[in-house]
Amino acid sequence: MSKRCPSRGDGRPRPKAAGSERLDVVDWKRRVFRNSFTRRGQTYAVKGWAFKIQFQGRRRTFSLSGRTRVEAALEAQQLYATIVSRGWEAATLWHRSRRGAGGVTAVPEGARQLPKDGLAYWEQRLIQRRYRESRLAADGEFSVRIEHDGAYAYFPLGSDDPKLAAARAREIHRVILARGWSAAFEWFEREITLAIFWSENPAAATYSTLFTFLREPPTGSLPPGVDGRWRKPLAVLEPDPTAHVCLRYWLDRQPGFACPSVYRTAGEVVDALDHESLALVLVNRVAPDINQLTECVQARWPGLPIFPYRLHEDSDQIWIAVSGVSGGYIYRRRLPTALFDPLQPAARARTLTAMEAGHHIRNYFQSFFSDPRAEWRSPTSVVLTNREQEILNHISRGYLDKEIAHLLNISIWTVHNHVKNMFDKLGVHNRTEAVLKCLQR
Repeated sequence: MSKRCPSRGDGRPRPKAAGSERLDVVDWKRRVFRNSFTRRGQTYAVKGWAFKIQFQGRRRTFSLSGRTRVEAALEAQQLYATIVSRGWEAATLWHRSRRGAGGVTAVPEGARQLPKDGLAYWEQRLIQRRYRESRLAADGEFSVRIEHDGAYAYFPLGSDDPKLAAARAREIHRVILARGWSAAFEWFEREITLAIFWSENPAAATYSTLFTFLREPPTGSLPPGVDGRWRKPLAVLEPDPTAHVCLRYWLDRQPGFACPSVYRTAGEVVDALDHESLALVLVNRVAPDINQLTECVQARWPGLPIFPYRLHEDSDQIWIAVSGVSGGYIYRRRLPTALFDPLQPAARARTLTAMEAGHHIRNYFQSFFSDPRAEWRSPTSVVLTNREQEILNHISRGYLDKEIAHLLNISIWTVHNHVKNMFDKLGVHNRTEAVLKCLQR
């Protein structure tokens, strides 16, 4: 939640006191916003209001039933109070009782509503996803984003035929409704974003878009630049078994490293360390007992490098999931075979210590602040307007364009124009480069 929220003695935010709606209405009005969606290349604004909340490590967006902004703000306040006092499940039930059980998607005014169980609905939601370097299948297939019960995921559909792809999307949705997300992840391939955090503050990460496998991926020679000699084995702690094959396949293709196994529990990782000579450990931030595992590794194997990572539905979630970083953010999208770029100098070395890994990582990310390329303009010579500087500050904190528009009370198209002008002035092509220039100033 926002820094405006009062806190308890244990550091958790607490709901406003009863009867404080009049005092807090301005604050809560700033927190509700209108969503938008794209259909057939055209963007539509959703008529209803929405509210985004993060609490106890969970983040969710709720659609609100209030017709006016004030009504939506009061409803958001009630939702937040329910989450804090009674938990997420109680708040979800309360939210459903307010909105009722709907079975159709939001559509622009005057348009015909389509049932979710019809092929026409899913045919309109087909998309072409970017960053498909890790997709070991034919190009040109459609993907779909499926939402249910406050969560979402992207699924490749295996066909560039709209009818066949829509039928596949409907099949996945039916499985989610009948058996839940876990069954869908077991039965269908999905898209995930892997982000490895090499530094906590500043938050420095490399990330890539991957696709899960339902069965063992095709075997073959290692990619160019991956030397089979002196490969340093690593261990991975991942509680989601549906991501194991994917992680093992791509981490095994990092130059200088090999990934023989992925483990579900911290105990399995410790057992592997007892019996094998491992050079590196990666742990999912949301895995149980991660703190105990980290302390155990640091106590028993003090020279062993250990780094956290996260699996996300898309790359936007990397920014959202990390907060409270005072030193800035440096995120680099890499090819699936280049996620270990910060450790590239150690690729041919026989050993790697935590101290050596830290040295390589610092050199790697600091190199972006002294880029000698002539086309990079000096950040001190670039003059941004006050509004552009505001937007750049929000980008550095991980806000999406629609969230920036809501915070600054401007349209999302105005945000797009400012971002374009800012990119032109800074001589950059994406948000990551813009943030780097921001940190250089």
